[in-house]
Formats: sequence, C-alpha cells, structure tokens
Amino acid sequence: MANPNTSTVSTTSSNFGVKGWGILILTFFSILLMSNIVYDSLNVTIPTFGAMGWNQGILYMFSTVAAWISVIGAGLWGAMCGKKTCRLAWTVSLVVCAVGCLVWSQATNAAVYFIGLALSYVGGMGFAYIASLNVISNWFPRKKGLAMGWVTIGFPLSAVIATPLCSALVGGLGLTGIYVMYAVLCLVLAVLVWVFVRDYPEEKGAFPDNDKNFDRAGAEAELKAGLEYMKHSPWTTSKLLHTSTVWKMVVSLGVMELLSLGIMTNFMPRMLQIGYAPGQVIPMLAIAGLVACVGSVLCGLLDAKVGPKKAIIITYFIAIISLVLNISAGMVAEGGNKGLATGLFFASLPFLAIMLGGAANYLVSLANTIWGRYDFPAAYRVLKPLVAVVGAIGITICGGVGNSPAGYGMAYTILAVLAVIGTIVMFTVDDTQVGRNL
Repeated sequence: MANPNTSTVSTTSSNFGVKGWGILILTFFSILLMSNIVYDSLNVTIPTFGAMGWNQGILYMFSTVAAWISVIGAGLWGAMCGKKTCRLAWTVSLVVCAVGCLVWSQATNAAVYFIGLALSYVGGMGFAYIASLNVISNWFPRKKGLAMGWVTIGFPLSAVIATPLCSALVGGLGLTGIYVMYAVLCLVLAVLVWVFVRDYPEEKGAFPDNDKNFDRAGAEAELKAGLEYMKHSPWTTSKLLHTSTVWKMVVSLGVMELLSLGIMTNFMPRMLQIGYAPGQVIPMLAIAGLVACVGSVLCGLLDAKVGPKKAIIITYFIAIISLVLNISAGMVAEGGNKGLATGLFFASLPFLAIMLGGAANYLVSLANTIWGRYDFPAAYRVLKPLVAVVGAIGITICGGVGNSPAGYGMAYTILAVLAVIGTIVMFTVDDTQVGRNL
C-alpha cells in the first residue's frame, strides 16, 4: 500500500480518473444549482417582488435569517453523514430543496416566502456544502485543493447564468415558473446522486486521489481501519469547540464567505443605486463570473502549490484591492464622472472574480490539511455551520446598509474593514496536522 508521504501522485495534476470526475461533476452541478436558487437569483427575484409591493429590505433580512436556520440543517446533514451515509444526506437534501422551491413558487405572503426560502437554504446546505464536500474530502485527501478549485467553479458560473436566465424567464414563466424549474432540477440531480455516488472511492473500485500505487486490498484495509478509528476519534464536538484554531478559522473563513455572499447577492442593486442601467450591469456580472471560473481553478492550484493558509492570505489581499477599487468607483460615480467610475469598476472585476473563485475553496482544504481524512468529517460538521453564520451576515450588511441612507459605499467600507480583520486572523492560524490522514 502506498505511503502518502512518498506517493508520486502530483497534487497539481487533474488526473482524477473517470469515477473521480463523475463525483466532481455532480458536486459542481450541486453547487451551481444551490448558488442559483438561494444566492444569485436574488438579483432578479427580490427586485421583482419589490415591484409587486413587497419590502425588499425585509426580503434581504429573510435571506440572512434563513441562512442562520440552515446552520441547524448543517448539523442534521452532518449527523446523517456520520450515522448513515453522505450519499443519503446528499440525496435527501436535494429533495428538501425541491420541496422548498415548490413552496416558494406559491409565495403570496411573507410567511410562505420565508418557509420556501428556509427549506431551500436548509436543503442547499446539505447538498452543496456538507454531504458533497465530505465526499470530495474522502475521495481526494491530498488533491482536495485542486478538486475544490474545479467544483467551486459552480459558484461564479452561477453568477454568470442566474441573472440573465431569471431576467429572461421572469417575463414568461413568472416567479412561479422559475421556482418550479429549480424544483425539477433538484429532483433530477437527486436521482443521479443516488445512482452514481458512494462515500469513498474504495466503494466504487477506485482509489483515493486516483493513486493507483495503492494496492486494492491495502486500500480497503486502510479504509476499514480508518472507519473504525472514526468511531472513537478524540476529536469530539466539545474538544473542537474548545480549540482556538476552530474559532480562528470561523472568523477568517466566515468573513471571506461574508464578502462573497454580500457582494454577489447585491451586485445589481448596488450598481442600479449608483445610476447604471440593468443592461450595463449584466455584462459586468458576466465578466466577473467568467473570470472567477478561471480564478477558482487558479486558487485551487495556488492551494496545491503553497498550501491553503498561504493561499487564503493571498486571496484576502486580492479581495481588499477589489473592494478599494469598487469603493473608489462608487465615490467617483456619485461625483458625476461616469467614465472614470466605469473604468474603476471594470478594473475591480478581475480582483473580485479571483476572490469569488477562492472563497468557497478553502474551508474544506484547510480543515482536511489540519484534521486529515478521518477526522475531517467531525471537524467540518462543526466548522461549516459556524462559518455559515458569519457568512450570512454579508447579505444583511450589503442589503440592509446598502438600502439605508448610508448606501452601498458604507456597506463596502464595512466589508473592507472586515477583510483586513480576516487577513490578520488567518496569519495566526496553526495549520499543523493534528488528525488522522491516510
């Protein structure tokens, strides 16, 4: 059996194998779908509800509250992964999201809207973050950074697709049709996941990281020993919650998620407030999303080359540059110089795109680096819900502050200050491995 410390498998090679790529593709589509439903479609659906007389500020607040509720769901999906299988949690969470979308499609009052939104968020937490990314960690314990770089293309690609798609569909299908469409897509994906996914590559006759230096009997014996270890792992929830590394990761990576969610769910309203027309904003979203698709892979390669901690710090510096350019552009636009403002906005987009591409990559990679293949599930069950709580605040900061008299300039200034704090905290994280790996 291969020794992970002497394996010749390259962590920067995308040779994941046919079965490995199958897992990556299903994870990619899970992320793409979830991001469409609860994040990027809001650029169109919330203003549409607003045009119908609904209070947009309350709807943005609903998204934050629903994200906090999804933290409970994260715990449930994590428990299902531990007691049953991630495959089951992945499938069931897709069905829950489908139900949420159907409820959402019938929203005629705030209560129904919130129930549909909350169910969609809870389901999305399962299939886009908990179950699927646990499977990624199991399949690619050494290539997790690169694997995450590929699958998280789903987040920025969603930003490219969702706004023009929903803008085109809302006139014909209406809001009801959009959410029914999302429900159907969730159910189709649930069937595919149930048929093709298994928690560990060994269960599909494959190898971790597609490393064929493993002999099959040795790989199966190692998996059996690892699963037995997990039953008695010292990394209990209590121990994790009393570990400073956990809380530092929650703050730093939570802020990075906060930046991503806050900016992308309010991109259209922010630009409309300054005075741009929707036709001018959609190309900006498209550019940011397309560049971020490349940025996601680049962040994955950066992770593989220098390690997740250094990659996170570099990505934070890029995020701060993007925010400074964006804030400056807003100030210039308000001063009446639309030409210079547009130039600054476009200059900020590549930096924004790289931050968006990396924001979702790093929690899985850093947690796996520190806790290893067999303690990762316990650590991730604790980390992801807490990171999500911090991240959800971004929607309220941008939507709430942005739509207040203070405006989006103040909202983005708050984000920039938080980015500096997140960077400083990441410098203090100890990324020494303490859990059990291969």
